[in-house]
Amino acid sequence: MVARRTSAKAVSELVDSLGDRLGRELSTQSVLFHQAIAERLGLKGTDHKYLDVIRRAAEAGPVTPGDLVQLTGLTSGGVTGVLDRLEAAGFVRRVKHPSDRRQLVVEPVVERYAEIGALFAPFRERWAVLCARYSLAELRLICDFFEQAIALMAEEIARMQGPAGPGAAPASAAPRAAPHNAGDVKRTKARPRRAP
Repeated sequence: MVARRTSAKAVSELVDSLGDRLGRELSTQSVLFHQAIAERLGLKGTDHKYLDVIRRAAEAGPVTPGDLVQLTGLTSGGVTGVLDRLEAAGFVRRVKHPSDRRQLVVEPVVERYAEIGALFAPFRERWAVLCARYSLAELRLICDFFEQAIALMAEEIARMQGPAGPGAAPASAAPRAAPHNAGDVKRTKARPRRAP
């Protein structure tokens, strides 16, 4: 019985450490890493990640500013600001929709991909070395953990961006988090955001 209590306490402490210390530190380092990448590209940190959202969404078909409102949870004005900065830096262009000339489509400038990839190359090399420390079974477990953590975070984003208050629709009815691969992109009509 004592061993079981000790084991439960050890698990609880590890879960707390994983969420409170390691998870927070990984999140912070990720933000700072992407900020450093963005600065090398002449962008803001968040703009660099929105570029990634645009790139992945464009793999599934034409992307409109309204689609980006849905995918990012930004207001239409926020999306316009991001697109203005990305276009000024030469990473996207706005062109007429191929089948509806009244709409604009956001296209990533693929010629810039190599430049972005080169900045990530040293990290990818070191990532491969880190991953080589683990067995195939351990890597599968790590992948499963990351996939579950990504899904959990997407649900939390939807919950926070969804309607608030009594009688509001459940958060699952308002998913707006960016998908983590192109196959997950679902196009829906842009909804106006509610004032806080």
